[in-house]
Amino acid sequence: MQSLRCLALLAVLVAPQALADTLYRVELILFRHAAALEASRPAPPDWAHGTRLLARADERAPALHDVAARLSPDRGYQVLMQRAWQQRIANDGETIALTQGDRRFEHYPLQGRLKLRPGRYIQADAVFWVNRFGEHGQLLASERLQQRVRLEPRKLNYIDHDSLGLLIELKPL
Repeated sequence: MQSLRCLALLAVLVAPQALADTLYRVELILFRHAAALEASRPAPPDWAHGTRLLARADERAPALHDVAARLSPDRGYQVLMQRAWQQRIANDGETIALTQGDRRFEHYPLQGRLKLRPGRYIQADAVFWVNRFGEHGQLLASERLQQRVRLEPRKLNYIDHDSLGLLIELKPL
């Protein structure tokens, strides 16, 4: 009986750490669902400070093709970015930087940060910019999605923000 209590206590002490450092498959779809609403402030030059650029080795083939296909222009949507990768979600919550398109000075046409922290629900801090450039490559304006939300693993989570939307699916591996 005493050893059973010790085993139960050990399981309680070790379980939070095991949950706090789990490998996930993360997939996101950034899309536009209304006319562009450009932010009054463009994306800052140091938008990716303190982040880790998503490595090609961590990227995976997207799986949400049917979902992305339903976000078609004839239904009023435009898919801007669809990416999938594998990431370890730990207590400190590493921030991943995502980009798409050719770099112009310190910005990309699509750029963003995603920070995921563990818990019963995954805490997500998302900031994405859709940038518009001038003829000489200078940043003229940015459309921004910024949200802090709780995501439920194993489900497709929707984040709505002005003219942009974000779908995120997290699957433990």
